[in-house]
Amino acid sequence: MTEFKRKPVTDIGIDKTLESIDEDRIKKAIDRVLKGEASARLKTFVTTCARCGMCSASCHHYLSHNNDPTYAPAAKVKQTIWDMLKKDGKVSKDDIKKYARIVFSECNLCRRCVQFCPFGIDIAYLIGLVRRICCLIGAVPQYIQDQVLSHMQTTNMLWFRQDEWLDTVQWLEDELRAEIKNARIPLGKKNAEILYLAHGLEAKYMTGLLTNMAKIMIVAGVNWTMPDCDGWDYTNKSFYAQDTETMGMVVRRHYEVAFKLNVKRIVMGECGHAFRTGVYEGARLLGWKEEPIPYIHGVQ
Repeated sequence: MTEFKRKPVTDIGIDKTLESIDEDRIKKAIDRVLKGEASARLKTFVTTCARCGMCSASCHHYLSHNNDPTYAPAAKVKQTIWDMLKKDGKVSKDDIKKYARIVFSECNLCRRCVQFCPFGIDIAYLIGLVRRICCLIGAVPQYIQDQVLSHMQTTNMLWFRQDEWLDTVQWLEDELRAEIKNARIPLGKKNAEILYLAHGLEAKYMTGLLTNMAKIMIVAGVNWTMPDCDGWDYTNKSFYAQDTETMGMVVRRHYEVAFKLNVKRIVMGECGHAFRTGVYEGARLLGWKEEPIPYIHGVQ
């Protein structure tokens, strides 16, 4: 592997955090994740990788950087979690800054490399562990930190208050009636077939997408509803930071609303990461082997 070379970048969420912590805190975070939270998959994947390079051509970061070997999935693991293991968690602040840059800006956990690995090594899982360590330390890009904090406080990604949500849906319903007579966007309706959750951006900046979904539901004659309370946003940016506590809280809220309204299924729009948190990662964090009621992607 050639030398790791990148242009310098700054991020207040990472740089300011590293100014205020010591290496003992870093060691404790690494030990907590790698020795306490990680599963047997960690040892299996790390010891199984043959460094064959089959994963390289699957990675869009590798391909878009002129096949620079330091962007290859296996190389990203070697430069992060393997480095931590080699040093027994005794890493420097500069090491953490390097790890954070790799796992937050050079891998989006798409898992495409898993399909190319002859051993089925889940590199996204390994990179996710590094993100989790950075999260516990607080070395997370500021933009992601802000959205995670918004999820913690409001259960949506954009600091949208509940009254703003209700006003927005009412306004969209009025606009929709210009095209469909007596159109309704039902809120808090019990015993509906579908609970539709929206993307945070649909409520604040891309309202036309929410209106289009309402048109589909109305014209198709679907018995549907949306939340009349917090928990309407299906996005879960805590996944990006691997803040598992907040991730589980947000997912639990989605199911709580569905239980309260006694719907038959949850439907969400376009967001692959949110789908993974609702059906897989988030559900398992809550102790469920599978989602308690069907959670369907809009494409399905």
